[in-house]
Amino acid sequence: MVCDSAGSEYPTDFVENVSLKHSLEELLKCMLRVWCREGQALTKLGVPEPESDKTVIVKREAGGEFGFRIHGSKPVVVSAIEPDTPAESSGLEVGDIIMSVNGRSVMDATHSEVVRLAHSGPDVLELEVARTCNVLAPRVSRGGPKENVEVTLCADYLWRRATTLNSSGVTTEKWVRRWFALRRDNCLYYYKTDTDSQPVGAVMLLKYDVELTPELKAHSFVISKHGAPSHYLAADNDEAALRWTTAIREAVERNNQADTWLDASLKMQQIPACAIQRPDCSGYLSKQQHRARKTSSPTGWSRRYCVLKDAALYFYDDANAEKAFGVACLHGFRVHGSAPSSGGRKHAFELQPPDPTQRSYTFATESEMDKKRWLAALEYSIDRWIKVG
Repeated sequence: MVCDSAGSEYPTDFVENVSLKHSLEELLKCMLRVWCREGQALTKLGVPEPESDKTVIVKREAGGEFGFRIHGSKPVVVSAIEPDTPAESSGLEVGDIIMSVNGRSVMDATHSEVVRLAHSGPDVLELEVARTCNVLAPRVSRGGPKENVEVTLCADYLWRRATTLNSSGVTTEKWVRRWFALRRDNCLYYYKTDTDSQPVGAVMLLKYDVELTPELKAHSFVISKHGAPSHYLAADNDEAALRWTTAIREAVERNNQADTWLDASLKMQQIPACAIQRPDCSGYLSKQQHRARKTSSPTGWSRRYCVLKDAALYFYDDANAEKAFGVACLHGFRVHGSAPSSGGRKHAFELQPPDPTQRSYTFATESEMDKKRWLAALEYSIDRWIKVG
């Protein structure tokens, strides 16, 4: 079998230096590219097309939004899904490779061509997608044997008030049912269902107030603080509402005494990469040194093993290192698919801070597919976290 090698020019010592795990990841990515192209090849040969991983139907209201974002081109990858939108309820997932839109193949389409095709058509999108989340970054069940790191303090279905904008430009409010989990890190995570392993949102319970709001809905309460969006939730009965408000108040009090997110980040620096549970992404990245970035030099890059978890990027000397030598807190950062200061380095991208006085980061991957995987994971990890403070 011959694999499409576009965007996969590895250094001569690549195979000798990488771990077995990373080698297998690269092989899986190569197999995925071959599989995605298989349908096109069989079509030209007159063979019936094989089925994709999944066909997703996304239906928007007239004049509304589909509710998902894509990144890259040839092919495009789903990089973010907005909560309480048609995309969220359709089954579309972050990391999905979009193979076709309404029966038209987009494997060789650019980002702008896919966007134009989606918006110029009807209000219903039929998407054929190839899943990457379970192939390149297998998920760990929330009930797995190593979940003691993320002990759940309180978990149950709650109603969450969501605000939507209709075709007439009028905002409407509705209550949607979501699975909520308050963990030992004093963060409140919410999922579409209790079987999902990837949360659609998370709230760091720092300096929040909790108040009952019976005038809005029975057994409802609000989590609010100055300068941040308020979160309106409702339980099914008074007992559940009391249990949740008590647990959230206790979590807020613990966070007010110490910033747990930063504390957890420092603690995770002291453990091996393989011990970080359910990372958003992991693998080798080449990181441009600060001095080289100023001069746009093609040299001055160091190859590091990186683990992304909850908008924090941990740096290791290699995949077997006992602890991280550094961590970058990426709350509020923006992800850019190009890197003008990379000195022409292939597959480079930048992370820009919200404050220009903060440090920016420039990275490069070994292949275009790996770059798309990191860009999608970074956007998802950063976007689903509300900025602390």
